[in-house]
Formats: sequence, structure tokens, C-alpha cells
Amino acid sequence: MQERKKRATKAELEEDEFLEWVLRAIEYLKQRLQLFIGGAVAIVAVIAITSFMKTQQGEARERAATLLFEATLADRSGQMDQVIRIGQQLIDDFAGTPSASQAMILLGNRFFSLGRYPDAQRLYRQYLDAHGDLDALVYAARTGLAACREAQGDLEGAARDYVRYADENPDSQPSALVLMQAARCYGQLGDAARRRETLERVTRQHPLTPVAQRAREQLTMMM
Repeated sequence: MQERKKRATKAELEEDEFLEWVLRAIEYLKQRLQLFIGGAVAIVAVIAITSFMKTQQGEARERAATLLFEATLADRSGQMDQVIRIGQQLIDDFAGTPSASQAMILLGNRFFSLGRYPDAQRLYRQYLDAHGDLDALVYAARTGLAACREAQGDLEGAARDYVRYADENPDSQPSALVLMQAARCYGQLGDAARRRETLERVTRQHPLTPVAQRAREQLTMMM
């Protein structure tokens, strides 16, 4: 009887050990399940936040584009106060959007037309420092800075800026235009030699453009 009891006790112990293992396994799975669920929740949260940010960015771009359209309409109708107000709102509230960068040029041009040259220069430089990656707008900003110099009487500095742009972009069609502007500055300075040299450069580098024909006509008149 004692031996049977010992065998029973051993079986009971083995059964208890098995039950304990099962309980530990269940607890392990429960703990890991919390981790898995937590990880899934974290991933879902990241996806949700990313989606929200993209939605916000998309909405900001759309709102900025609408404001730019309104500013352009105001500009065409001569409503300068509206252009300045909307343009500044775009720059301040929608920084980093394509519409804000275009607003810098639009507003800079309007300040130039109003004779507010320091304000125009500030915006042209701001565009070049922060966004200078679109050729057409880079051209507008660079030539805008040169035009501000010219309007303020710094003809030498303006000509230098025009020529520098042409040097850095020798194959672009706008280079012919800026060289003609440089030639005009040299003409106003009374520097016939540099004016002629610049006009001849237009005819050499851009021979098939309408601008080259204008340069030839001016060269003829200089003879």
C-alpha cells in the first residue's frame, strides 16, 4: 500500500509539474500577447499620425494655392493692398509650400513697382536663400535684385549682377535677356566698349534668338 501511495504521489507530482508548466506557458503567451497588441497599436498610431500629417499638408497646400490665386487676381486688377496682405499671409502662414515661394516673387515685384526697393530685395533674397530651386523663379529673383540696384542708381553693380547670371547660365535663353540689360547699364554709364562687348556676346552665344537680332541692330547704330 505504501508503494502504491508513493507511485500515486509521484504521478500527482508529475501532474502538478505539468499543470504548472501549462500555467507558465499561458502567462508567457498572455504577456507576449500584450506586447504584440501594443506593437500593433503603435504601428496603427504611427500610420494614423502620418496620414493625418499628410492630410494637413495637403490641405495647407490647397489653401495656399487658393490664396495665391486670389493674390494673382488682385494683382491683375491693380489692388495693391490686397496683393500685399494676401502675399504676406502666404509667406507667414504657409512657409515651405510652392505657393508661398511664388508669393515671395509676386510680392517682391509689387514692392519694386511701388519703389519699395529694400522690401523687394528682402523678398528676392529670402526666396533664393530658402527656395532657390525653380529656374524661372530664380531668374526672377536674381534679375529682380539687379533691377533694384539699377533703380537705385547702382548701374555698375546692376550690370555686374546681370553678367554674373549669364556667366552661371550660359546656355539658357534668359541669359540673352540679362546680357541686354547689362548692355543697357553700360550704355547709361557711358561705357561704349563694355556695351559693345556685351552686345557682341549676345550675338555669339544666342545667334538664333530674337534678342540677338536686337543686339545686332544696336551694334549697327553704334558704328
